[in-house]
Amino acid sequence: MKHIVVAGAGYGGLRAVEKLAKISDIEITLLDENQYHYMQTEVYGYIAGTKDIDEIAIDLESWCNGFEREVKFMKAKVTNIDHHQRYVYTDHGRIDYDILVVATGARTHFPSSIEGLRGHSFGIKKLERAFDFRLRFERHIEQKLEGDDSEINILVAGAGLSGVEVAAEMAYMLKRYRPSLGKKADRIKITLIDACDTILPGLDPFLIESAKKRLERLDVTIQTGAFIEKVEDNRVIFQDGSFCAYTFMVFTGGIVANSEFVPKNFERNRLGQLKVESDLHLKGAENIYALGDVAEITDTNGNPLPPTAQVAERSAEHIVENILLQLGGSATRPFHGKIDGLFIALGGRYGAAELFFFHFKGLSAYYAKRLITYIYTLGLNLRVNAVYKIRQ
Repeated sequence: MKHIVVAGAGYGGLRAVEKLAKISDIEITLLDENQYHYMQTEVYGYIAGTKDIDEIAIDLESWCNGFEREVKFMKAKVTNIDHHQRYVYTDHGRIDYDILVVATGARTHFPSSIEGLRGHSFGIKKLERAFDFRLRFERHIEQKLEGDDSEINILVAGAGLSGVEVAAEMAYMLKRYRPSLGKKADRIKITLIDACDTILPGLDPFLIESAKKRLERLDVTIQTGAFIEKVEDNRVIFQDGSFCAYTFMVFTGGIVANSEFVPKNFERNRLGQLKVESDLHLKGAENIYALGDVAEITDTNGNPLPPTAQVAERSAEHIVENILLQLGGSATRPFHGKIDGLFIALGGRYGAAELFFFHFKGLSAYYAKRLITYIYTLGLNLRVNAVYKIRQ
């Protein structure tokens, strides 16, 4: 019986396990260094306090136990791979595999060229860092309720999808706090900065303009073309000599792939993403596939696809199809990746969307995004709840 190991329990890793569970006569093991699946696309609401922990995290062991067949979960950090012997080494021992799916995602990239950045800012790719940021935000709100009239400057560095969503949701929450805080709410400022000439660089102009106008209505200060030189205890210094004061700062300026456990002889790009063949297996290792943020996945024109949950899930589905072909002795097929739509949460019940060349914003975009999230979360919860129904 063939043993399929999936390393990483993000969006792509879970989708791969779901599809693999439909294949008979294989063993499936899911590895992750955390006990939980972290829904990073919803972190903006968690940081701002509009979502609770149960809406962004789910227990992996319970989820794996919800299948009608055995799916083994192992909480372990992958430390190395021997692709010749087909071994995965973890901090809890060695695991053999016949086919390995690398789905370990990415983490926040703190450029070493920016002095003081890592030590003075929060990332949001890890749940514990998002939790720390949320506590800091809520503590300052509490201090304002108790009469503190000092100015609080929240700096969001990086105006991609995550940065825009975090800034918008926090600004919206400040609007809601106004009846409680009164004029003290005006003493809390949110600034969104980016080195590019625009927010949401590379996205559709409709999304950029919709987000810009919404952020301005929420009183978010937008500063583009801002290259950070150095970060000190209470201010960010830019390359042109100007500076921006801050009370606390979240950095969403980029990612780096979690690929350090993969042997160095496998090719990577500048973000540490693994180079893959057209069928998504690693160059030089036909029994190792890579998906989602940890891999450099391109569209039919050879352009890199953005690191989204949609790309992770679709690449996972394609890899499982190729695993089935591989197990049957047939040739694998190339992956034709594309983005059908993109939804941006812009604070409260407001969003912007691009879907199959249609553009819309406001309440309709918000509910469309919520529906997608609801369906995804419902699927996870139904599988977990099935375990408890069996045990009752």
